[in-house]
Amino acid sequence: MASPRPETLEIPVVITAVPVEQRRQAVVRGPARRRRLALGILALSLLAGVTAPLLVLAHEPEPLAAGVLHEVSMVTALVAVSLLVATFLLPSRLRSMSRSLGIERLLRSHRALAVAGTGLAVLHAVVAVARSDKGVALLDLRTAPPRVWAASVSTLALVAIVGLALSRRRRRPRYEGWRLVHVLLANIAVLGAALHVIWLNDLTREPLPRFWFAVLSMIVLVVNGHRWIRRPWAARRAPYEVEEVRRETRSAVTLVLRAVGHPGTRFRPGQFAFLKIGSSPYVFEEHPFSIASSAVQPERKELTIKAIGDFSEVVAGLRPGRTVHLDAGHGGFTTDGLTSEGFVLIAGGVGVTPMLSIIRTLADRGDRRHVVLVVAGRVADDLLHLADREHLEERLNLRVFELLTEPPLDWEGEVGRFREAVLEAVLPATRSRKRFDYFLCGPAPMVDAVNTLLTDRGVDRRRVHTELFDVV
Repeated sequence: MASPRPETLEIPVVITAVPVEQRRQAVVRGPARRRRLALGILALSLLAGVTAPLLVLAHEPEPLAAGVLHEVSMVTALVAVSLLVATFLLPSRLRSMSRSLGIERLLRSHRALAVAGTGLAVLHAVVAVARSDKGVALLDLRTAPPRVWAASVSTLALVAIVGLALSRRRRRPRYEGWRLVHVLLANIAVLGAALHVIWLNDLTREPLPRFWFAVLSMIVLVVNGHRWIRRPWAARRAPYEVEEVRRETRSAVTLVLRAVGHPGTRFRPGQFAFLKIGSSPYVFEEHPFSIASSAVQPERKELTIKAIGDFSEVVAGLRPGRTVHLDAGHGGFTTDGLTSEGFVLIAGGVGVTPMLSIIRTLADRGDRRHVVLVVAGRVADDLLHLADREHLEERLNLRVFELLTEPPLDWEGEVGRFREAVLEAVLPATRSRKRFDYFLCGPAPMVDAVNTLLTDRGVDRRRVHTELFDVV
């Protein structure tokens, strides 16, 4: 997957003596509760991050003694730091968070908090200049003390992060370079802010503000340790070996991996994994790909990868026996936890890979709910599901629709882009469509268009699950 994508999962053990419907209910209810709980925890955490600094300042002795600008400066600084720590926390590979919230909601929150925190940091700088006797000369780095240097570097790093992120879709940089710059700037911003607070010795003079910064600092240290030490260490203990590199089309290969010395990292159908190539999982370069294989066999994983960059070309050149490492089980794009009567899966191009995992898992579990798979592409090479379609149709209550914009001469499927008529042909009957769940994965324009069409036809937004290829 070129997306998100985007942490190990406890999948309930299915006992074969239990009827299918009872098994399904046992799997379903826990994840739904966890999703609601995660949303509540996130909302309460953000509320605490904003209100706690205000409560801290309210207990300061004679809070208005230094003037209104001083208080505004304090408030903007404390709230900005709280929001930026939350921004730092969201994409930190906490699998329970990404599973419950979904990678898109998580990353949208990450971006919104980053913009809000950066705006408050800039406002803090403006107020600091306004209340200083030096005015703008306060920012003259030729004579500025270390605390001003730290604040300036931190603020510039934040502005650069937001600017590069907001312009990313237009610039379309290479994933490796963008990720490296993003991580470096984020850590520079956090370190600069911490040094500014320490050297200024203004926000931490009183016990309560000092305690709040200590808590935030501890969160950053724990999150960094989890992200850069604990997760690679777990991947090191559970290596995978390349079993096969299978050519699917002229532009796509499937990497078949086998667990070495362990039972495999469990995941839910539709989730994705971060792949690292080499003998050590502590290398920086890694890429997210959807898992295309069945979740019933966690010891064997398949990643179907389209050649769209240098890394995918490296993957295509791998040989059997090569050691790789996976950080698997990320994202909430999964049918697990749903009691719907069936599923409509709509994919654009390589967006079919998480759908393959979903239908293969349903087949292995003997799930006979209705499944409709719609695959849209430009040319026949984009239809990566064809190798398994006939076999899966025998084991599932499955219908498959294919759509190409540039079909070959012998093409018998639909021609053109995904449109209203195609959707009407694949949707369940009006009475039952509200009891189906809908999964959309592919380029943003296609996902947005189909999402709108579904909403216009009365489908509850809560039943529409999306995954975009360009959200990371």
